[in-house]
Amino acid sequence: MKNKPENVIMTEGDPKKIIFRFAQPLILANLFQQLYNTMDTIIVGKINGDEALAAVGVSFAVTMVMIAVATGTGIGTSVLIAKYCGAGNKSKVKTGISTVLIFSLMVAALIAVLGVVLSMPLLRLLKTPQNIINDAADYLRIYSLGMPFMFLYNVQASVFSALGNSKTPFHLLVMSSLLNIGLDLMFVGGFSMGVSGAAWATFIAQGVSAVISFLLLTDKVYIKDHERAEFSFFSGAVLKEMSSYAAVSVIQQSVVSVGMLIVQSAVNPFGSDVLAGYTAASKIDSFAIMPFIACGNAVSTYTAQNLGAGKKERIREGYKASVLLCAGIAVIEFAVIMLLRRRFLGFFMDLSSSSASAIETGMGYMTDLAFCYIIMGINSSFNGMLRGLGCLKLFLSGSIINLTFRIIFTYALVSVIGVSAVWLSMPAGWVLSFIYGRVGYRIMCKKKDSAGISDI
Repeated sequence: MKNKPENVIMTEGDPKKIIFRFAQPLILANLFQQLYNTMDTIIVGKINGDEALAAVGVSFAVTMVMIAVATGTGIGTSVLIAKYCGAGNKSKVKTGISTVLIFSLMVAALIAVLGVVLSMPLLRLLKTPQNIINDAADYLRIYSLGMPFMFLYNVQASVFSALGNSKTPFHLLVMSSLLNIGLDLMFVGGFSMGVSGAAWATFIAQGVSAVISFLLLTDKVYIKDHERAEFSFFSGAVLKEMSSYAAVSVIQQSVVSVGMLIVQSAVNPFGSDVLAGYTAASKIDSFAIMPFIACGNAVSTYTAQNLGAGKKERIREGYKASVLLCAGIAVIEFAVIMLLRRRFLGFFMDLSSSSASAIETGMGYMTDLAFCYIIMGINSSFNGMLRGLGCLKLFLSGSIINLTFRIIFTYALVSVIGVSAVWLSMPAGWVLSFIYGRVGYRIMCKKKDSAGISDI
């Protein structure tokens, strides 16, 4: 029996089947990525209690900014690499990959230094409760040291996806997640290292995953290339071309994460009990939105490859397929969350000893957002198409409008309806962002029908 090819050819065949096939490993990979980030919270909360859980939760808001820069770099550059791939330009594919890897490692080193130096000042700025600030700072410093590994893995995962291979990143994430869980149990449970132990577990797991990913990518793209296409290890011209894509994605991802930091500062004054419930529910929410983000990334790669191949007429069908897939996922998630939300909360907290305010906060968060994930799915699919088409300014401005509205909504209503204003601002922002994007895209298409899909 012949092995199925790892790379999905997106410029031929039924768009629905292509999107479904390509998105499945991406969805699973994103879920394992979230599991990777969440196991620290579960194990620390179960073994060390609500204060340790809150410390990791506060730290997560900061680490999300770091993750955003790494993810944004990967997403942005992958769009251009996908276009090179769709056009069959192997030389530029190779040059683009090596250029972004070198550049991203330089950026990661800078972020690592800043993270170590600024951890405590930043946590004070966020009004972190004094009873958890030292643990949170320790976690952040160790996490910051792993930035080069995180960048290396995230960028390489995006490159694999741009080439049409969404299975390899998934397999690596499964391995890395299992390693992280094992190390968490050893360091936090066995060695009683607390919050710091969870951070070291993440550091080691990320390092192993990044190194293996690097070896696989270089073997596939450079060593096993039978055509021996000429390329440069670093190209200023290619970096400049990539920057227009990467910068927008980095800014967009960073803007969202900075927004989370600002919104986090509205939660912190409610105290560590409410913060613990919020942290637990936000982790569950992170799992819930991952499939929709994956669908958006699948549409982005699909759109870029077809645009590079000159097959613009296929793009609309890919977008519709993603929306259909997101709708099905949203219905399933609604049913699962409504039936099992208390049990999910129990993964992170000891419900028999946790405070009533912590449990009430977590339950309220999950219940309210369970009704709204379909909005997230539609918005993510549309944004993925915009990225693939190169409508970067429209994509970025929509993200900024979303963030700005969330902050205003939160701080305007938090004193009126309480902490629920924080999570209710999310679906409100999604709706506003989608409306803005659709209207802006229609106007753009009337001026210049560059994509030939103005009727979506």
